Amino acid sequence: MPRVVALATSEPHEPLVHYLEEAGFEVRPVRTPLGAPREGTLVWLTNESTHDRAIIDTVRRWLGTKRTVRAIIVSERPVRLREASGDAHGRVLLLAAPVFGWQLVDALRDAP
Repeated sequence: MPRVVALATSEPHEPLVHYLEEAGFEVRPVRTPLGAPREGTLVWLTNESTHDRAIIDTVRRWLGTKRTVRAIIVSERPVRLREASGDAHGRVLLLAAPVFGWQLVDALRDAP
């Protein structure tokens, strides 16, 4: 299971960072997904102002061809982002917002 988590949020999310660290993950908070290190798992808490196409393109760019990384996208409109989860290697998981810390921990631990 990848232990490094790049948590991309537009606003600081200290309680979630602390929760994930207590669960044993090394959390690296970033403001944008493209600023995240390309290792472990990108957890992106999207906001409603981010266009669906931008989310899909950004996740694809971040994943690149590196099979050892994966992304979890938390969105209020996950059905509209199904195209991003169509990654041939199963590296993208969509979760409906709001999400609880334990749901993220479960998703992170279920890594292939």
